[in-house]
Amino acid sequence: MSEAATDDKTCLHLVVAAGGRALEDCLARSLRGDTILFLDAGVLHLLDARTTCGGESGPALLFAAADLEAHGLLACARAAGVHIAGDADFGGLLAAHGHCLTWT
Repeated sequence: MSEAATDDKTCLHLVVAAGGRALEDCLARSLRGDTILFLDAGVLHLLDARTTCGGESGPALLFAAADLEAHGLLACARAAGVHIAGDADFGGLLAAHGHCLTWT
């Protein structure tokens, strides 16, 4: 992906924790055009209604396929109709955003 395709104003948010305030803090700082990617134990947020009914006015929500599978949630995610990202998608996500924040 070329440098010109990167949006320097958007952020890729990586939510890697299931407990604490990771999700609340992330949602408070994320904007339209941002992407929230749930990884590791963060995929457990699939069970939170805030992550399955996102609107067009907020950030895009994605769940890591490998971590969903590791936690036994892949079928649930597919049934919920959430967007699932494969390993091959990570590089493009990083390249598309000017900033990256990790929430634990």
